[in-house]
Amino acid sequence: MPVDVSFAARLLGAFAIIAAVLFSLQFFARSRLRRCAGMGGGGRRLIAIVETAYLPNASFVHVIKIGDAYAVVGQSASHIAKLADVPSESVAAWEARLRPRS
Repeated sequence: MPVDVSFAARLLGAFAIIAAVLFSLQFFARSRLRRCAGMGGGGRRLIAIVETAYLPNASFVHVIKIGDAYAVVGQSASHIAKLADVPSESVAAWEARLRPRS
């Protein structure tokens, strides 16, 4: 059964448009989520999540910034606990490595 070339072209064009819409929605949702979570806020928030590591069993380890201090916080389904303080110098060195050089 031959496939009409114009139908196939329209079908591929429709798929491309749908994929572009989905990718743009994902991009905007992620950027909005980062702003809501305090990441990428440009220092305008008192409390911000700097980094998150996902662990098994729905557990997380977060590096958070509170004012000028940093802390490591563990989170599981039942509780949240402060694990350690992090020196500001080590976080500043890590952030300096991430910044693009101009």
